[in-house]
Amino acid sequence: MRTQAGSVSPGSREVSMTFKISFHFVIKPEWEHAIREGRKTIDVRVNAEKYAEVKKGDNIYYSSTEVRVRSIRAYPGLEDLLHHEDYRKVVPGAKTADEALHALRGVGFRGDSPHGVLALEIEFIK
Repeated sequence: MRTQAGSVSPGSREVSMTFKISFHFVIKPEWEHAIREGRKTIDVRVNAEKYAEVKKGDNIYYSSTEVRVRSIRAYPGLEDLLHHEDYRKVVPGAKTADEALHALRGVGFRGDSPHGVLALEIEFIK
């Protein structure tokens, strides 16, 4: 949630307004299916551009799925993320953390970002 301050009218006191921001991300169809089944609860994104703007409580829309961000954890790189997170919640079907790393590299994580990576813990809405 974001907070924005402003005045209602001259002489009135300042009020805070909160609002949610929604994001639209692309994801592999099989991972979107795993989100709907509750098997994938962590979405990994590079800590850059629009992904760095995501906050706890925001909604993310994929092709046909909506999720809410429960928490966000930042890591220097994929290996560190997979050392601390349950790789099965990141890449459902992976039998090892190395297999999960290989799958993530296969979808565009060629090298580690200079700003690190984000583990977005998500919950399925619809």
